[in-house]
This record gives sequence, structure tokens and C-alpha cells, in this order.
Amino acid sequence: MPNIGPETMTDLSATSPNIGSPEIGLPSGPSLRLEREGDGYRLRASGHWTVHEVAKIAPSLGQIFESVATRETEEAYIDLSQIDRLDTAGAWLLEQATELFRSKGIAPAYAGGREEFMSLLEEVQSRTHEEQPEDKNIGAIATLLSDIGRATRGVIEDVTTFTGFLGVLTQTMLGLIVRPWRFRVIPFIHHIDHTGLRAVPIVILICLFIGAVIMQQGSIHLRPYGASPLSVNLLGVLSLREIGVLLTAIMVAGRSGSAFTAAIGSMKMREEIDAMRTLGLDPMEVLVVPRVLALMVALPILTFIGDISCLVGGAFAAKIYLNLDWITYWDRMQDIATMKHFMAGMLKTPFAAVIIGVVGCVEGMKVGGSAESLGSHVTGSVVKSIFIVIILDAVFAMFLSEIGL
Repeated sequence: MPNIGPETMTDLSATSPNIGSPEIGLPSGPSLRLEREGDGYRLRASGHWTVHEVAKIAPSLGQIFESVATRETEEAYIDLSQIDRLDTAGAWLLEQATELFRSKGIAPAYAGGREEFMSLLEEVQSRTHEEQPEDKNIGAIATLLSDIGRATRGVIEDVTTFTGFLGVLTQTMLGLIVRPWRFRVIPFIHHIDHTGLRAVPIVILICLFIGAVIMQQGSIHLRPYGASPLSVNLLGVLSLREIGVLLTAIMVAGRSGSAFTAAIGSMKMREEIDAMRTLGLDPMEVLVVPRVLALMVALPILTFIGDISCLVGGAFAAKIYLNLDWITYWDRMQDIATMKHFMAGMLKTPFAAVIIGVVGCVEGMKVGGSAESLGSHVTGSVVKSIFIVIILDAVFAMFLSEIGL
């Protein structure tokens, strides 16, 4: 077929109708011109195909292919020899032009492009036609099993990480015994203040009300059996062995454990921990050891305060529901709240402190570079700490009961 002359060619330009001649000193806009060449087509692209320019001709791209007939035997070339600049947006638009050719049953090929242009076009083409994974409907049972498998793997990874971190922490503490001058006293006192002293009001308030509630519920439910006075025994044993330590540990996990994760995680995001290692400082000595040791000192004290608060709250409820005066209440409590029950509760506190501190620091060290990562690890720190503390409390309760303590 003879070549079609200029009067029959289709021209699509980004600027004025005479776009073929760029202005002196100014870059030419992108233009496309479709020519008939033998038994095929040649699409000539020229100008600057950049993100600021191609948006002007993108909406009208389909107009240039209206005259293209659907003939699978024909060939087409996209001539890139006159393109001055090309970025990802321009390459994407050229790829759309090839798609329009394919919709007519014609397989186009690029011609005359520089090496860097061809590399960019190949990358855009591969990304455009990248196969998406199929959304397979695997069923409810398979989904449940998959979720259980992921959860099990996560638990195993957490246990492994926790155990390894605890081993490194123990090694660091033993090293500080050999080199006590490396122990950081000021951060240790600072964390005792934040985790211990400043937590006293909330511990007193919560344990006071819980003690009153236990006494009130015990007196009401034991009244039909004529055993309302035994609610004093119930409160005394529960407060010292379980309620005081458990409530205090949960509050400390939500308050101090999350604070540990947030502080260390923020430092991890700002790469301050890497800077500490560059300066020759051990993050375990500087960040972790003072926090864990401060918790090991503060939590037993807070637990003792929580025990007393539970008993005081029970005294108010006993006055209201059992009509017991203070002297009678405390005389009975002295016979019930023995040292055995008190030590059974206090024995758990160092272990709970280590768990809360280690979990909080481990989650902080795992924070990535985003605020979303920080939030998820802070939440994970609180949930994991409380969960492990409750499991620990249950194990200790059964073990101590078996050995008669």
C-alpha cells in the first residue's frame, strides 16, 4: 500500500496545532503522529514525555487510533528516535499506546529508542503485565487451620526471642557484678521513680475498690448459708495470695511495660540505638538492665501497698454489710492473713517484674521504622505481658498449694 501523505496523517499534540515546530529556547511538548508505512503503521513520538507534559495528551490518546483497521497481518512500530526526555509517566503512556495497537489485533514494536529509554519501557511493561496472585477460596476450615498455624509459629518465635533476650540480659547482669562501675545508678533511680513511686496512687485506688467489691460480694452470696463472716477469710487469703499481686502486675504491665516499649521503640525508629552501638555503648546496659532491675525493686513494694489497700477496702465494706467495727475486723484479719499467705503472693513478684520488663524491652527492640509498627508493638507488649503474668500466677498458685505454702 502506498505511503499516506501529510494531508492524510493523524496528528495528536500537547500544545498548539503547529506543535511540530518547537519554540526556540523552550522544550517541545509531547506529540504523537500516526503514519501509514507500507502494510503497517509507524507511530512517531517526539518531544518531552515527562509527568508534567503527558497529562495534556493522555485523555485524547484513543483518538489517534480511530483510523487504525483491525488486521492481524499488519505490523506497527513506535518510533522513539525523536523523544528528548522520558520518565515513568511517559513510558506508561507509550505502553498504553501499545495496548491500543493490540486491541486492533496488531503487535507493535519499539524502534529508535535510546538504551535508557528501552530499559525504562521494559520495566514499565513488566510491571503493567505482572500477574496478580489468584484469590483462592480455600474454605473456612483451611482458613482456620492456616490461622492456627500462623499463631503457633508466632508463639514459637516469641518464646525463642524471649528466651534468647533473657539469656543476654542475664549475661549482662553477671558482667555488671564483675564490673559494678558500669552500672548506671541514675537511670535506675529514675525508673524506680516512674515505675514505682508514680504508680502508687493508681494501685491504691484500684486495689481499694477491688477489696471492697470482694467483701461485698462475699457477704451477699454467703449470707443464705449463714456464713457471711467467712467473707473476711475469703478477702484475706485472696488479697495476699492472688488479687494484690495480680492486679498490681497487670497495672504495671499496662503502665510501665508499654512505656518501656514506646521509649525503646522511638529510639529504634530514630536509629539512636545504632548510634549507641557506634559509640561503644551496650544498649542492654544502658536501656534494659536499669528498667528490669527497677521493676524488680518497685513491683514487690507496689504489691505490698496493693495488699494493704485491698484489706482496707474490705474493712469499709465489712462495716457496711457485716456491721463489723474496725477493731473486730483487724483482729480477725490477723488470724487469717498469716505470713504464709503473704509470702506466697510476694514470691511471684520478682518473676512478674522480669516478665513485664523483658517483654516490654523485647517489643521495643522489634519496632520498625513506622508509627504503625510502634503502635502495634506497644499493644503487643501489654497483651503479652498480661497473658504471661496470668499464666505465671496460675502455675505458681497450683504449685504453692501442692507444696503446702
